[in-house]
Amino acid sequence: MIMIDSSVEQQFVEPPYPPAMKQLLALVNQYMTLAEVDLVVKAFQLSSEACGGVTGTSARPIPPLEHALAVTTIMARMMHVDAIGIAAGLVYEAVDAELLLPEQVEYTLGVPTARVVESMLRLNILERKKQNAATGAMLAVQNPQLSSSKKSYGERDDDITSPSFENKKPRVREAMRRQQAETVRKMFVAMADDPRVVLLKLAYRLHAMRLMCDPSYQGDAQELMTLAEESREIYAPLAGRLGMSRVESELQDLAFQVLEPDRYLWVRNLLDIETRQWRSYVDRVCERLRTEMASIGVKADISGRVKHAYSFYKKIARTAGDTEDLEHLKAAADLSQIHDLLAFRILVDTTTDCYVALGHVHSLWRPKEGRIKDFIANPKPNGYSALHTTVFCLDDQLVEIQIRTHEMHETAEYGVAMHWHYKDVGDNASASAKELLTWLRQLTEWQQDLRIANTSDTEFVEAVKDDIFQEQIFVLTPKGEVKDLPVGSTPLDFAYRIHSKVGDHCAGARIIASDGDGNGDRLISRMVSLDYELKNGEIVDIVTSRSAHPTRDWLNFARTTAARNKIRRYLKLNERPINIQIGEERLERELKAAGARGPDAITEDAENWVCSSMHADSFEDLLAAIGSDDMRPRAVVVKLLEYWQRESKDSKEAKESGDALALPVVSAKQAPAAQLEVAGVSGLLTRLANCCYPLPDDNIVGFISRGKGVIVHRSDCRNIARLGEQDRERLIHVNWAGMSQQPYHAPIVITAHDRTGMIRDVATVVSDSGANLMSINSSVSANHQTVVIMATLEIADLDQMHRLFVKLEKVKGVIHVARDLGQRK
Repeated sequence: MIMIDSSVEQQFVEPPYPPAMKQLLALVNQYMTLAEVDLVVKAFQLSSEACGGVTGTSARPIPPLEHALAVTTIMARMMHVDAIGIAAGLVYEAVDAELLLPEQVEYTLGVPTARVVESMLRLNILERKKQNAATGAMLAVQNPQLSSSKKSYGERDDDITSPSFENKKPRVREAMRRQQAETVRKMFVAMADDPRVVLLKLAYRLHAMRLMCDPSYQGDAQELMTLAEESREIYAPLAGRLGMSRVESELQDLAFQVLEPDRYLWVRNLLDIETRQWRSYVDRVCERLRTEMASIGVKADISGRVKHAYSFYKKIARTAGDTEDLEHLKAAADLSQIHDLLAFRILVDTTTDCYVALGHVHSLWRPKEGRIKDFIANPKPNGYSALHTTVFCLDDQLVEIQIRTHEMHETAEYGVAMHWHYKDVGDNASASAKELLTWLRQLTEWQQDLRIANTSDTEFVEAVKDDIFQEQIFVLTPKGEVKDLPVGSTPLDFAYRIHSKVGDHCAGARIIASDGDGNGDRLISRMVSLDYELKNGEIVDIVTSRSAHPTRDWLNFARTTAARNKIRRYLKLNERPINIQIGEERLERELKAAGARGPDAITEDAENWVCSSMHADSFEDLLAAIGSDDMRPRAVVVKLLEYWQRESKDSKEAKESGDALALPVVSAKQAPAAQLEVAGVSGLLTRLANCCYPLPDDNIVGFISRGKGVIVHRSDCRNIARLGEQDRERLIHVNWAGMSQQPYHAPIVITAHDRTGMIRDVATVVSDSGANLMSINSSVSANHQTVVIMATLEIADLDQMHRLFVKLEKVKGVIHVARDLGQRK
């Protein structure tokens, strides 16, 4: 009988896996079933057979199997990705290197795994250069001698020190930005189809950043900066949105190290000092919490830590005030103002234990007012649940304490994707799966809106940053449905989030809230305007009207890119009729302000003459231009007044003497707002010109018109300069003899920082001052930072105007207020 040694038998049973595969198996065995582990093993065997003997090349310095194991280890350790995702990660490098066919993957591992691989292949067409950089980085780390011989990022043949390369750099960077924008868009499309694709993408990005931040990395610095910036702005927030806090924190810290190395080193040193200083304190608090939890019969795991580098830095910058100068930041930094520098975590078995533990913590230490957050009753959209409280702990030190169940902790660490499978849908889906499915559905709708609006890839990326990754608020419909929106959103954003038709006919909103008497059992509602800034937790009931429709002003109220794009789409389809209607209203107001005939007096001949004079195809074109703020209504009014002057009884004589240039008359009323002396004689028929709106104390000059008396202009009026060249003999000396309490028309111009509600606040101040607002319009600068508001006021005297200017300059955001002297271009 032949005896077989058990150790020899074991060698035949278990294949000789490399250490990286053994590590991966140890990780997946912690959370996968045997059948799922078997799929991972099959994927490894398939990839190993395809990649057998394949070593690194200049294009792929890391052997495909080695690269795949490194990436899937990240997926297993930091994300707990399911078997399909891990299997796809193991074979992707082989398929991408054309060592394995997608059909073989589908036959051996199944359709879902093949689908993830094919999505990654489509996604990474534009990512080839970045993958080469990542693999090149590993080669540089493992064998620095080869780094000098390898080609630079993206396998360019250019010498990066040559003048020709420097000339190409701006063009290369712009090409990369476009490339990255298209990749991000494709990634979001793929994510809506299968979240595993973006998990694999995040693992590749984290792997690349780790390698490039290694001191041995000697790649191109500019492209490393670009990669780090994209990681901070896109990939880290995306990981956070999916609930993967570990991935988010590490990507933030690595990008911080690359983008702001001086600040990173300063923060790391601060953290090292704080960690050493507070180590004994953390141990004392943890021991006290363990004792207290045991005393009330709650089984708990207790831990404490100091915040990670980038989070710590953002806290410092927020309390000190953002500054580009590091020395100023160091001087202003006040760590005592950071309430959650130290954070303790209590992990318990049940949700009930969470609340019991919170009550006991508050009986031990006084909580800080306003710093208690219940994310169990109101989870974040990414599935995060916990209780947060900040208390005055031992030695009266402010610390943050987080209380979660073990399941909540896993979700917070690894993200909601770890709970999500294709079978986990419908009524039987877990709460985490439902959160993710809801968000993916919203993401799909959001992308469709942007696609309909024909946004470019670059605009798509900016929309991602603004609408998805910014700090969110949670607003409820009257039926209790939760909608998440970026901070600063308005009822318009909420209405368009519900449905495009609701947004297009939004007339206002009703906010439903507690009556504030402390009982919280009686709800009251109040109406708010379209520019109202929604608050977290508010119940919002949108009021619609058939007559309501988007206007250009709505673009100043909408915060989200999706809402703004829907408004623009509506305006594009209906803009001309709306602009014509707005133009008619503005022209009517301007004619009334000029004391001229009304719109009914504008004959077809008048329209044709004005269009010819202003080189317009039709009078409707002029009205549309006025409505879209491309033309000031005063310009058309001046031409109409000129036409009506020409057709008056003395038109023949006016034509012979060139009186057509004496256009901008004015007001049908005499201007008794100030007594005027014409050539030393008072009481003559005088009118104030509508082109320059002279006010008392202005230097003025008169122009003798035929049959209309003396038209009084400011002496610096452009029209007077023209008239003086042709009819100097008709100019006459005019003086202000005294003041009275009659109204004047005074155009003003206000320059301000653009914000919602600015025009409303200006109109309110004018109304409160007793002045009459005759007309108002605005234009926003190209960078959307400042707005110029032009208004015509009816005032009683100069003192009233000066007092009004003082009040307007106190309005939030106003930079400058002045009379509009008609000298701006």
